[in-house]
Amino acid sequence: MTSMTTSAAAVLATVLTSAGIGLITPEAAAAPGCGDAELIMVRGTDVSQPVATRWESVDDPTVGKPLDAAVRAARPDVSWTLYNVSYPADGTGPRSRAIGAVDLVAHLVVRAVECPAAKFVLAGYSQGGEVVSNTLGIPSDDAAPAVVIPAVLAPRIAAVLLFASPIHAYNDVMPEPYAGRAAQYCVPRDPVCNPKSALPPDVDYGAHTRYGESVSAAASFVAERI
Repeated sequence: MTSMTTSAAAVLATVLTSAGIGLITPEAAAAPGCGDAELIMVRGTDVSQPVATRWESVDDPTVGKPLDAAVRAARPDVSWTLYNVSYPADGTGPRSRAIGAVDLVAHLVVRAVECPAAKFVLAGYSQGGEVVSNTLGIPSDDAAPAVVIPAVLAPRIAAVLLFASPIHAYNDVMPEPYAGRAAQYCVPRDPVCNPKSALPPDVDYGAHTRYGESVSAAASFVAERI
Protein backbone atom coordinates (compact mmCIF):
# COMPACT_ATOMS: atom_id res chain seq x y z
CA MET A 1 0.00 0.00 0.00
CA THR A 2 1.31 3.45 -0.90
CA SER A 3 1.95 6.15 1.67
CA MET A 4 -0.95 8.13 0.20
CA THR A 5 -3.45 5.31 0.65
CA THR A 6 -2.11 4.52 4.10
CA SER A 7 -2.53 8.16 5.11
CA ALA A 8 -6.09 8.33 3.77
CA ALA A 9 -7.16 5.25 5.68
CA ALA A 10 -5.36 6.46 8.80
CA VAL A 11 -7.15 9.81 8.75
CA LEU A 12 -10.54 8.11 8.52
CA ALA A 13 -9.63 5.69 11.30
CA THR A 14 -8.61 8.61 13.49
CA VAL A 15 -11.92 10.37 12.87
CA LEU A 16 -13.88 7.28 13.83
CA THR A 17 -11.76 6.54 16.88
CA SER A 18 -12.18 10.11 18.12
CA ALA A 19 -15.94 9.57 17.89
CA GLY A 20 -15.62 6.57 20.18
CA ILE A 21 -16.31 3.96 17.52
CA GLY A 22 -13.94 1.05 16.97
CA LEU A 23 -12.95 -0.22 13.55
CA ILE A 24 -13.30 -3.83 12.45
CA THR A 25 -9.83 -4.86 11.33
CA PRO A 26 -9.77 -8.62 10.71
CA GLU A 27 -7.21 -10.23 8.48
CA ALA A 28 -8.81 -10.60 5.06
CA ALA A 29 -7.80 -12.03 1.73
CA ALA A 30 -5.49 -9.89 -0.37
CA ALA A 31 -7.17 -7.41 -2.69
CA PRO A 32 -7.50 -8.45 -6.32
CA GLY A 33 -5.96 -6.49 -9.15
CA CYS A 34 -7.72 -3.49 -10.62
CA GLY A 35 -10.72 -3.94 -12.87
CA ASP A 36 -12.68 -1.52 -15.02
CA ALA A 37 -15.37 -1.32 -12.36
CA GLU A 38 -15.91 -2.38 -8.76
CA LEU A 39 -19.18 -3.22 -7.04
CA ILE A 40 -19.04 -2.14 -3.39
CA MET A 41 -21.81 -4.04 -1.63
CA VAL A 42 -23.20 -3.40 1.87
CA ARG A 43 -25.21 -6.33 3.20
CA GLY A 44 -28.38 -6.14 5.27
CA THR A 45 -28.93 -6.73 8.96
CA ASP A 46 -27.92 -10.16 10.26
CA VAL A 47 -26.57 -11.36 6.91
CA SER A 48 -23.38 -13.17 7.89
CA GLN A 49 -20.04 -12.28 6.33
CA PRO A 50 -16.98 -14.44 6.94
CA VAL A 51 -13.76 -12.45 6.73
CA ALA A 52 -12.68 -14.33 3.62
CA THR A 53 -15.67 -13.01 1.69
CA ARG A 54 -14.62 -9.37 1.62
CA TRP A 55 -13.63 -9.95 -2.01
CA GLU A 56 -16.22 -12.65 -2.83
CA SER A 57 -20.01 -12.76 -2.99
CA VAL A 58 -21.56 -12.88 0.48
CA ASP A 59 -24.14 -15.65 0.83
CA ASP A 60 -27.05 -13.22 0.55
CA PRO A 61 -29.62 -14.71 -1.85
CA THR A 62 -31.84 -11.63 -1.62
CA VAL A 63 -29.54 -9.04 -3.21
CA GLY A 64 -25.80 -9.69 -2.82
CA LYS A 65 -25.12 -12.75 -4.97
CA PRO A 66 -27.82 -12.07 -7.58
CA LEU A 67 -26.69 -8.48 -8.05
CA ASP A 68 -23.03 -9.42 -8.41
CA ALA A 69 -23.92 -11.97 -11.08
CA ALA A 70 -26.37 -9.64 -12.83
CA VAL A 71 -24.03 -6.67 -13.27
CA ARG A 72 -21.34 -8.94 -14.67
CA ALA A 73 -23.84 -10.46 -17.12
CA ALA A 74 -25.20 -7.04 -18.10
CA ARG A 75 -21.72 -5.76 -18.99
CA PRO A 76 -19.54 -8.76 -19.88
CA ASP A 77 -17.16 -6.39 -21.68
CA VAL A 78 -16.25 -4.83 -18.33
CA SER A 79 -13.80 -6.46 -15.91
CA TRP A 80 -15.39 -6.43 -12.45
CA THR A 81 -14.15 -6.67 -8.88
CA LEU A 82 -16.35 -6.92 -5.80
CA TYR A 83 -15.84 -5.59 -2.29
CA ASN A 84 -18.15 -6.38 0.64
CA VAL A 85 -18.13 -3.68 3.29
CA SER A 86 -16.98 -5.09 6.63
CA TYR A 87 -19.29 -4.00 9.45
CA PRO A 88 -21.43 -5.61 12.16
CA ALA A 89 -24.79 -5.35 10.32
CA ASP A 90 -26.43 -5.86 13.70
CA GLY A 91 -29.07 -4.05 15.73
CA THR A 92 -26.80 -1.43 17.33
CA GLY A 93 -28.12 1.28 15.01
CA PRO A 94 -25.81 4.30 14.68
CA ARG A 95 -22.74 2.34 15.83
CA SER A 96 -23.15 -0.40 13.24
CA ARG A 97 -23.89 2.07 10.44
CA ALA A 98 -20.96 4.30 11.38
CA ILE A 99 -18.53 1.39 11.22
CA GLY A 100 -19.94 0.43 7.84
CA ALA A 101 -19.73 3.97 6.50
CA VAL A 102 -16.13 4.37 7.57
CA ASP A 103 -15.13 1.01 6.09
CA LEU A 104 -16.83 1.94 2.80
CA VAL A 105 -15.26 5.39 2.55
CA ALA A 106 -11.81 4.23 3.67
CA HIS A 107 -11.91 1.42 1.12
CA LEU A 108 -13.09 3.77 -1.62
CA VAL A 109 -10.32 6.29 -0.89
CA VAL A 110 -7.65 3.61 -0.96
CA ARG A 111 -9.02 1.77 -3.98
CA ALA A 112 -9.49 4.95 -6.01
CA VAL A 113 -5.78 5.69 -5.62
CA GLU A 114 -4.74 2.10 -6.32
CA CYS A 115 -7.00 1.86 -9.40
CA PRO A 116 -7.10 5.35 -10.97
CA ALA A 117 -9.13 4.27 -14.02
CA ALA A 118 -11.78 2.26 -12.16
CA LYS A 119 -15.40 3.30 -11.72
CA PHE A 120 -17.41 2.31 -8.65
CA VAL A 121 -20.95 1.11 -8.07
CA LEU A 122 -22.28 1.45 -4.52
CA ALA A 123 -25.08 -0.90 -3.49
CA GLY A 124 -26.76 -1.57 -0.18
CA TYR A 125 -29.66 -3.69 1.04
CA SER A 126 -31.79 -2.76 4.07
CA GLN A 127 -29.39 -1.44 6.77
CA GLY A 128 -26.74 -1.56 4.05
CA GLY A 129 -28.80 0.89 1.99
CA GLU A 130 -28.85 3.23 4.95
CA VAL A 131 -25.06 2.93 5.26
CA VAL A 132 -24.62 3.89 1.60
CA SER A 133 -27.03 6.81 1.99
CA ASN A 134 -25.09 8.06 5.00
CA THR A 135 -21.85 8.10 2.99
CA LEU A 136 -23.59 10.34 0.44
CA GLY A 137 -24.37 12.81 3.20
CA ILE A 138 -27.98 11.76 3.89
CA PRO A 139 -28.67 11.63 7.65
CA SER A 140 -30.58 8.88 9.40
CA ASP A 141 -33.45 9.79 11.69
CA ASP A 142 -31.31 8.98 14.75
CA ALA A 143 -27.81 10.13 13.73
CA ALA A 144 -25.87 12.33 11.35
CA PRO A 145 -23.50 10.65 8.87
CA ALA A 146 -20.28 9.51 10.53
CA VAL A 147 -18.25 10.18 7.38
CA VAL A 148 -19.04 11.27 3.83
CA ILE A 149 -17.41 10.34 0.52
CA PRO A 150 -14.94 13.11 -0.41
CA ALA A 151 -16.32 15.34 -3.16
CA VAL A 152 -13.24 14.72 -5.29
CA LEU A 153 -14.29 11.07 -5.63
CA ALA A 154 -17.90 11.76 -6.65
CA PRO A 155 -17.14 11.58 -10.41
CA ARG A 156 -15.78 8.06 -9.89
CA ILE A 157 -19.16 6.82 -8.60
CA ALA A 158 -20.95 5.53 -11.69
CA ALA A 159 -24.11 4.32 -9.94
CA VAL A 160 -25.77 4.01 -6.55
CA LEU A 161 -28.32 1.24 -5.84
CA LEU A 162 -30.44 1.29 -2.70
CA PHE A 163 -32.64 -1.69 -1.89
CA ALA A 164 -35.15 -1.39 0.96
CA SER A 165 -33.27 1.42 2.68
CA PRO A 166 -35.01 2.51 5.91
CA ILE A 167 -34.24 6.13 4.99
CA HIS A 168 -36.58 5.79 1.99
CA ALA A 169 -39.52 5.75 4.43
CA TYR A 170 -39.00 9.42 5.26
CA ASN A 171 -36.56 10.80 2.68
CA ASP A 172 -36.30 9.59 -0.91
CA VAL A 173 -34.41 12.63 -2.21
CA MET A 174 -30.87 11.97 -3.43
CA PRO A 175 -28.32 14.79 -3.14
CA GLU A 176 -26.33 16.10 -6.05
CA PRO A 177 -24.24 15.02 -7.81
CA TYR A 178 -25.73 11.56 -7.28
CA ALA A 179 -29.39 12.13 -8.18
CA GLY A 180 -29.05 11.06 -11.80
CA ARG A 181 -26.88 8.09 -10.89
CA ALA A 182 -29.03 6.61 -8.13
CA ALA A 183 -31.85 4.07 -8.23
CA GLN A 184 -33.97 3.24 -5.21
CA TYR A 185 -36.03 0.08 -4.86
CA CYS A 186 -38.79 -0.32 -2.28
CA VAL A 187 -41.29 -3.16 -2.71
CA PRO A 188 -44.91 -2.21 -1.93
CA ARG A 189 -45.96 -3.16 1.62
CA ASP A 190 -42.36 -3.54 2.80
CA PRO A 191 -42.53 -1.97 6.29
CA VAL A 192 -38.79 -1.23 6.33
CA CYS A 193 -38.73 1.30 3.49
CA ASN A 194 -42.30 2.50 3.02
CA PRO A 195 -43.78 5.37 5.05
CA LYS A 196 -46.13 4.13 7.78
CA SER A 197 -48.92 6.18 6.21
CA ALA A 198 -48.59 4.15 3.00
CA LEU A 199 -48.76 0.73 4.67
CA PRO A 200 -51.96 -1.32 4.95
CA PRO A 201 -52.95 -2.76 8.35
CA ASP A 202 -51.67 -6.18 7.26
CA VAL A 203 -48.09 -5.21 6.41
CA ASP A 204 -46.14 -7.89 4.59
CA TYR A 205 -42.82 -8.56 6.31
CA GLY A 206 -42.13 -11.12 3.60
CA ALA A 207 -41.97 -8.23 1.12
CA HIS A 208 -38.63 -7.27 2.63
CA THR A 209 -37.08 -10.38 1.09
CA ARG A 210 -38.45 -9.88 -2.44
CA TYR A 211 -35.68 -7.70 -3.83
CA GLY A 212 -34.44 -10.36 -6.18
CA GLU A 213 -37.25 -9.03 -8.37
CA SER A 214 -35.41 -5.70 -8.65
CA VAL A 215 -31.95 -7.04 -9.46
CA SER A 216 -32.41 -7.21 -13.25
CA ALA A 217 -33.60 -3.60 -13.44
CA ALA A 218 -30.74 -2.53 -11.18
CA ALA A 219 -28.18 -4.27 -13.38
CA SER A 220 -29.59 -2.58 -16.47
CA PHE A 221 -29.38 0.77 -14.67
CA VAL A 222 -25.72 0.14 -13.92
CA ALA A 223 -24.96 -1.11 -17.44
CA GLU A 224 -26.11 2.20 -18.92
CA ARG A 225 -23.79 4.19 -16.65
CA ILE A 226 -20.52 2.24 -16.66
